[in-house]
Amino acid sequence: MASLWGESTPKRIWRDTKSWLQNHIIAWFLAFFVPGGGAVLATLFIPSTMDFRLAALLGFWGGIAGVAILVGGTYAIQSILVLKKQRDEARKLYEPIKELATIKSEDTIKGKDINVSLMFQQLKSDHIVNVTFDHCILRGPCIVGFEGSRDFHACDFGMKFADRLIKCEKNKRYFGVAAFVHCKFNFCEFVDISFLMLEEEINLFLSKVTQL
Repeated sequence: MASLWGESTPKRIWRDTKSWLQNHIIAWFLAFFVPGGGAVLATLFIPSTMDFRLAALLGFWGGIAGVAILVGGTYAIQSILVLKKQRDEARKLYEPIKELATIKSEDTIKGKDINVSLMFQQLKSDHIVNVTFDHCILRGPCIVGFEGSRDFHACDFGMKFADRLIKCEKNKRYFGVAAFVHCKFNFCEFVDISFLMLEEEINLFLSKVTQL
């Protein structure tokens, strides 16, 4: 699942753990009572005859244990929550893809947030022919090509999109690259997508598209 979000699951869990501990008022109360409770519990098992320095050290380690329990418990809870979030996000991500499984020539796709790689997988094809995308967000990471005519109207390619234009060789076949054939894109946003084009197509593309 990590590849769908661009961030590994452990990193996301740890980020949410730190955010909860730093920003939630409940965490502030627990940060006071849990380590303090650990120190108090540790002192209950200290004999009265023990040297006070050793007793203080044991109390300190009891507080450290309380902190570890607080952080570990929070991490465990966030693990469950993050996995649930990712499950819900994956379902949301796949829902529009399933709708596109029956896409056909001359269809118009409106207002969809589309993972392009998953869309082609769902279609079981590496070509989409004569389709119009209107007010859609097309997401990568992936590389796509174009065949025939292509029409971009008021599309957002993001910053430094020229760096994502990959020069290809004429009459050379490229595997693993899906293609849009005679497709139109109106008010669409392209996110983390690179484009495979001939050098003359790249120059023409750069001359017609406004760069950010």
